[in-house]
Amino acid sequence: MSKKLTSEVYPNSPLVEVIFEIRFPGEPVVECRRDIFYESVRREYSQVLVPQIKEGSFVALEPYRFEKKDKSSGVMLAMNKFSFYCRKYPGFAEFKKEFMKLLQGFRKAYPKIDTLTRTGFRYVNIIPFTREDGILPFSKFLKMSIQTPPSIPPQYENISLGLISKTANGSITARVETVKSADQKGEAILLDLDYAKEKGINIRGVSKYLEESHSFSRQLFEDLITDDYRAFLRGDTL
Repeated sequence: MSKKLTSEVYPNSPLVEVIFEIRFPGEPVVECRRDIFYESVRREYSQVLVPQIKEGSFVALEPYRFEKKDKSSGVMLAMNKFSFYCRKYPGFAEFKKEFMKLLQGFRKAYPKIDTLTRTGFRYVNIIPFTREDGILPFSKFLKMSIQTPPSIPPQYENISLGLISKTANGSITARVETVKSADQKGEAILLDLDYAKEKGINIRGVSKYLEESHSFSRQLFEDLITDDYRAFLRGDTL
């Protein structure tokens, strides 16, 4: 990866959600002591959202959400996973500080949970765009290239790509897709990056895993965006 990692928080950041999740072998104690964990977060995350069960799903594996009143961030807790999500990203230092505080409450409620099966750090970006003669101006924003035969012109109307790449201790999942805005009046590129660790992990190393996962995901984002789009994120006109 080419550029030096930056801790810069962009004024025009496309981030709409950042999530860090730990998974562990299913523990029934999570359901039995969910109220004990909730007491540790009640003051800040007072909204309790009970999962809606879909056909074919298992109740215990669907997470409860404890969310702030303004919906800016929240906690998810199920029998085999625990995560923190943030929709108004304050930068990594504050994100990590809050997650580690929440993890303390989790460990007090469930002291026997030690082994982890997965950690995942996810960056969800929404990049608005305006079409040029009906064509998606993909190269203005991202430096990804798609190799196709000459019979397929590189003037794309829409894109929907997904890939999973194995790493030494886990995987990288990336999705790039054109999406409509909620009101159907605008369009955007979804750039969804998920860096997972799946081998040799335990709960005592979570702080290190979070640092590593963030560094990789941020560097990947920096490597993917164009210099012109980076300038826009800093406040210049695109």
